Amino acid sequence: MCLLRQFLILMAILLFTVGGAWAEGVLRYAGATTLQRFFMPEIGRIFTNDTAIKVKIEGGNTGPGIKALLKGDVDMAGAGRLLTDAEKQQGLVEHFLGWDVLAVIVHEDNPLDDLSREQLQGIFSGELTNWQQVGGADQPIVVVTSPKGSGMRNAVTNLILHEKDYLSREIVSAIVAASDQQVSLFSAGITALSRSMLDAEHVKTVKVDGVAATAENVATGKYALTKVLTLVTHGEPQGSLARFIDLVKSPKGKKALQRSFVPAE
Repeated sequence: MCLLRQFLILMAILLFTVGGAWAEGVLRYAGATTLQRFFMPEIGRIFTNDTAIKVKIEGGNTGPGIKALLKGDVDMAGAGRLLTDAEKQQGLVEHFLGWDVLAVIVHEDNPLDDLSREQLQGIFSGELTNWQQVGGADQPIVVVTSPKGSGMRNAVTNLILHEKDYLSREIVSAIVAASDQQVSLFSAGITALSRSMLDAEHVKTVKVDGVAATAENVATGKYALTKVLTLVTHGEPQGSLARFIDLVKSPKGKKALQRSFVPAE
């Protein structure tokens, strides 16, 4: 009996000191909703089939995902932006994946098919308040925005607003992926959303400066409204996490990413 007990204690110590079979058996993700919905499930299945290591996936947007990573609640976070200097100083490391196409979406009844970046800046900042000001119908513009802390909201700030602030009369969607559903309720609505999330009825995508939001136009640099996609780790990845990052950057990983996004070369 004593020998059996000593053996069990020794095995427990060994499991603990090498990180544990339980720790190696699961990788945890939180963060960017776009990656959570359209990339992580597929790449997670591929990784699990190759390694028998499960990938637990949660959303929560970029900001909450990075906070969870810093707290040690997850092993990696998805981000729809680059890390700040302050985040890098806390030991976070970004792994660039590619680009998400930021589409400008209006109601299908809106007669406009093209808007300039200058007009979009005026709309999202509240300087332009009526569609008639940009060649549309005489009705107030209803701007739907993404939640605070989301990579989508950050993308609009960087790519459209620049130094300007959001308008005060914005309708903030409860979740990022639902903003096109909100626009479908307002004939005068407009939002900026990942092209991968566009699934609402009665809405359409408009061109920006005469260029359509296609992967081909992103790859050639013609379409300017794109946001980066990254996976973030706390320090350089080790063990099973390093294997996962290697898979993501492999041809197999890029093929999975390409289904909804534009992978890096």
